[in-house]
Formats: sequence, structure tokens, C-alpha cells
Amino acid sequence: MPQRLSRRMKLSYSTGDLSTSIPLAIVMFFQLYFLTDVAGLRPDYAGWAVAAGRVWDAINDPLFGLLSDRIHSRWGRRRVLLLFGAAPLGLSFILMWLVPPLGQFGLTVYYALTFILFDTAFTAVHVGYNSLTPRLTSDYDERSSLNGYRMVFSISGTLSAIVLATVLGWFITDTQLLFAIVGIGLGLVSIIPPLVVFGVTRPYASHEELESLPLRTALLATLKNRPFQMVMGLYLLSWTTASILSAVLVYFANYHLRVPDQANYFVLVAQGSAILFIPISVWIARRLDKRRAFIIGTVTWAVVLLGIAALPADAVALAYVLAALSGLGIATAYVVPWSMIPDIIEHDQKETGQRREGSYYAFASFFQKLGTGLALWAMGQALAFTGYVTPTAGADLPFQPPQAVQAIRIFAGPIPAVLLIASIFFAWRYPITRESHRALVEELAGRD
Repeated sequence: MPQRLSRRMKLSYSTGDLSTSIPLAIVMFFQLYFLTDVAGLRPDYAGWAVAAGRVWDAINDPLFGLLSDRIHSRWGRRRVLLLFGAAPLGLSFILMWLVPPLGQFGLTVYYALTFILFDTAFTAVHVGYNSLTPRLTSDYDERSSLNGYRMVFSISGTLSAIVLATVLGWFITDTQLLFAIVGIGLGLVSIIPPLVVFGVTRPYASHEELESLPLRTALLATLKNRPFQMVMGLYLLSWTTASILSAVLVYFANYHLRVPDQANYFVLVAQGSAILFIPISVWIARRLDKRRAFIIGTVTWAVVLLGIAALPADAVALAYVLAALSGLGIATAYVVPWSMIPDIIEHDQKETGQRREGSYYAFASFFQKLGTGLALWAMGQALAFTGYVTPTAGADLPFQPPQAVQAIRIFAGPIPAVLLIASIFFAWRYPITRESHRALVEELAGRD
């Protein structure tokens, strides 16, 4: 296993993040808004349509991960998921952004089912791609570097998706047509990156893959892994924060700042700033360690979010400044947890004698999507409870009740800040340091 990766390999492999970041960006930033303000669903119905997919997640992701560790094929048990998951991922994503002529209940069922199809394909590609990461290098710091490259592509994919939606919005005033075109274009693009990664990697086979733990034993071993518990705690809380902010930003710009034409620009500033902060996040992790890098980034992010929530309605310029300052926190949430997971897999290998990348990345995928689902469901219910007025097609944006605007502001600051502070508890208790990981790798090498 190579300890140092060439820049070419890092760049080629990192293109795979586009296959998940592009569709996930549109889901995070626009799914709830699309369901309420474009498809015309009541906010509570929209929240339940999203929640239905999360129920499927509870079954799909863990089971898929456990089963993926048992795949045997001539393409390798990870790469085969990329080969056969690429097309279903793109096609199911397209279906999510169409508006069929159905009533409220019919639309709720339609969007729940299309999301479940998308979620299944997303899990296959996500698990297959991420499970290859620990195989590329076992070096503690090189993994931080690799994940830095990956997250540049990931955030670039997010930016590209938002830019496309923004530019098309300048010329297409019919929002249903706009989202249909965005869905078709990005869905087709999402098919390509998994095939690129399939081409630049090779099947990895080892003696650990010849025998598998029983399903129940494998599940319990995964859930009892203490480092994994800590990482999933901090990851769930930080990703739920990112998901809440992604979903609330359009509403915050529309109904608090009253600048609906600038909503996407705030996203671009925040995500663009995050790309610039990624090298800093990687440097902090190298200089200190992954745990402290996460804590530093998280604290700064929480402070910025409280500032955003306190903004008066006319402070548009200051909103851009704070959006830019949030870049370090966003970069930290992207880079650090994903660089911790490969280290956890070696910890598990020491305990079980097997490499079970699929199980761990499947659970990571589950917690990622659980965070997004909880955010969108909670926002949908809160908006419905506070009397949110669903816009009429072709009409100007309505003035929302004060309690609905206040709920939007709470979701923009205090709630995410509390989640981030809670995530620090898990980060502080994360036990794998650079030194302990080096000893762990040396012990495993001695067994071979």
C-alpha cells in the first residue's frame, strides 16, 4: 500500500466526489424550497416526503454496507458499485425535479418514492467510492491531504451546481422548467465521475476479504467501535448543521433580508470561502491533530452563525462578510471527519481481523443523510407550525408572519450553534492520535 500518492492520482481519484456533491448540493440547498415553493406542497407534507426517505435510510444504508463487504467480482467489491451504480444515480436524480400533475397526497408519495430510488443509488456509489480511500494510503497525514483534495472537488461540485442554477435562473422564469433542466443536466453529469474513478483505480484484494463476519456480529462490531461512535457523533451534528444552513439560506434571503435574487450568491460566497480555507484546515490537522483541528473550526463557525442570526433586515453587506467567515467551519466539517474514518477502519481491523470499509462508509452515508433529513423535516414542521405562506406561482413573494420569519432566523443561528457546541464533546473524546495510529499500522503490518 503506497504511503505517498502522486498529485495526479489525488486529482483523478477526487473527481469521484463530484458524483455525490453535485446532487447532494441541490438536495441540501433546494429540496425543501422546491417542494414548497415550486411543486406547491404544504410545508408539513414536504417534510414528511423527505422523512420517508430517511426511514428507508435506516434500513438501506447499514444493510447495504454490511452486504457490500461480502461482494466478490472480477472488478473488485468496491469498484463494481461504481460501475453499476452510476447510471441509476443520475437517472433517479432527474426524476426528483419533475412536477407531475398530481394532488398534494400524490405529489408527497411521488417525491418520497423518487427520493428512495435516488437514495439507494447514492448509497451504492457513495459506499463504493469512499471505501476505496483507506486502500490508497495508510499514512495519517497523507489521508488528511487526500481528503483535502477530495473536498476541493466536493465543494467545487457544490459551487458548480449552484452557479448553474443561478445562471439558468437569469433566463428561465418558469421555476418548474428551471428545476427540470437543472435536474436533467446535473443528473447526466453525475453519471461520469464514478466511471472515471473506476478507470483510475484497480481491484484491491487481500486475505481479509476471503472470510466475512456473520451479519449480526459485523453490525455489533461496527456500532461498538468507540472511535467510530465519536466520529459519527461529531459528524452527525456538524453535517446536520450544514444541512440546516443549506436549507434555511434561501428562506433567510427571501423573507428576512428580502433579497430573493441574491440567495444563491450567499451560497457561492460561503462555499467559495470554504475552498480557500481547506488548505488551512489540512495544515491545522497536520500541525496539531485531527481532533483539535475540528474543535478550532467548529468554535469559529458557531460564533459566525450567531452573528448571522442577529443580523438586522437591512444588513445585506454584513451578511456577505459573515458568509465568507463561515468558510473555515464549513471546510472543517468537510475535511476532518472524512479523514478520521480510514483510521477507524484500521482500529476495527485490529479488533476483528478484517477490513470492513463498506460497513463504516455505509453508516457514514446514513448519518450524513440522516442529518440532512432531520434538518429538512424539522424546518418543514416549524414553517407549517408558524403559519408559513406558500407562494402562488407567478406572484410576488408573500410577506410571511413574524413568527415564521423568527423561526427562519432561529434555524439560521442558535440551533446550528448549539449542535456545533455539542459536537465538540465527541471530538474531544476521539481517541486516535497520530502516534497511536502509527503504532496501530505497524502492528497490523507485523501480522501480515
